[in-house]
Amino acid sequence: MNKHAYLIMAHNNFYILEKLLKLLDDSRNDIFLHIDKKVKDFDFYYYKKLIRYSNIIFIERMDVRWADMSQVKCTINLLTCAKKYSKEKYNEGYKYYHFISGVDLPIKTQNYIHDFLDNKDFEFIHFAPEKDRKNIEFRYKYRCFFTKNLRKKGVYRIFNLLNKIGIYIQKYLNIDKTKNEDIQIMFGANWFSITDDFVTYMLNNRKWILERFKYSISGDEEIVQTLIYNSKFYKKIYIKKEQQRNNDHIACMRKIDWNRGGPYTWTINDFQEIMQSNCLFARKFDENKDKFIIDKIYNTLSECDMKNKFYRE
Repeated sequence: MNKHAYLIMAHNNFYILEKLLKLLDDSRNDIFLHIDKKVKDFDFYYYKKLIRYSNIIFIERMDVRWADMSQVKCTINLLTCAKKYSKEKYNEGYKYYHFISGVDLPIKTQNYIHDFLDNKDFEFIHFAPEKDRKNIEFRYKYRCFFTKNLRKKGVYRIFNLLNKIGIYIQKYLNIDKTKNEDIQIMFGANWFSITDDFVTYMLNNRKWILERFKYSISGDEEIVQTLIYNSKFYKKIYIKKEQQRNNDHIACMRKIDWNRGGPYTWTINDFQEIMQSNCLFARKFDENKDKFIIDKIYNTLSECDMKNKFYRE
């Protein structure tokens, strides 16, 4: 089967989400959408009505926090829901599972994306440069018990302090989660495009993932890289870790710029750079910062679809 699953995690900027859903709407795609539980008055009916050709499935909502274990759980829930749906509806898995944010956009048409991937069997996963390992190793070596409010300021800064104290104590007592492990922890972007075989492998290791990364910071940036690097599936990586240069996200087919931001928010001035990229998707966008780039990408891809008699039914 050459159907694709789009797994979307969204919590704001719903103007972008609307454009994203319309660009993904194709009978070859099913869309699995998670709307953060903190979002109030989300009009599910309106967004369901936008979709004419795909199936859209809203998964059970969670309160997802940055760098928290809830990110890992939501990722696993999206994969689990998509896998179950494909088995029940089609009796087989999807060709590819694309995990994207609600503030991302495709920068290629669905015809292009399907043509590019339908004869491939790669895993599109990004690995961060080895030089960054020292800076973030505390995230997975030590237990951090207070991760739900890491981005909040004011009184919530106490939780950052408590995490630092906890890490200091663990270092002093030589408590290191990786000490007796026979695997190597890897990390990179949490956005990916992976095959059904690897999704099956991930879900078969669901219990291990949830236990191993329970008290990690940003475990969602470690689970996919760690599992694939320590498995037979590593031979299927599109661009191996050793071949990835300059933190280029072409390995996961995402146009992402960490040099100008965290990551950089694309503007209308970047249109040519984005559309000339070999990537399939770009992140991130912000309707409040620059709506024009969102509209221009949407209109450009929509016009391409019209000219090429975009496959819908």
